[in-house]
This record gives sequence, structure tokens and C-alpha cells, in this order.
Amino acid sequence: MAQPEFLTFENKRYAIAKLDDAARAQIMNLQVVDSEINHTQQQLAILGTARAAYISALRQALAQVQPEADVDTPTPTTH
Repeated sequence: MAQPEFLTFENKRYAIAKLDDAARAQIMNLQVVDSEINHTQQQLAILGTARAAYISALRQALAQVQPEADVDTPTPTTH
């Protein structure tokens, strides 16, 4: 992938060829991090889709099962 000729950073334009090695290294670091962020976002989307499918499957599996009494509801006691 070809590098762009210019970098726009904080509303200023820089010729990449004129930047020193440290600045170019930081640009490369940002590109790597951005790529990892995109990959992680894609993975999260995949995991979210899988989770939704598992919830749907659980809902269907539980549709035929009678639920127990609510655990938060206090059981009446006699004195």
C-alpha cells in the first residue's frame, strides 16, 4: 500500500517526505493501532451477533420449560 504524500494533523498539512524518522515512526505506529482498532471492532461485531444468536436459541429452548418462582419474591411465612 502506497504511503500518502501529505499528512493532515490537527488542521495542518505536512509533507511526509520532509518529516524526520521519529515523526514517520509515529505515523506508522498510529496506522498499526488504527488497524488493530478496526480489527477489534469487527471482532466485537461478530461476537455480538453470536451472542444474539445464542440468546435467541436459549429463548426458544426455554419456551417449553415452566419457570420456577421468582427468586426475588419473598416466600410467605406463617407464624
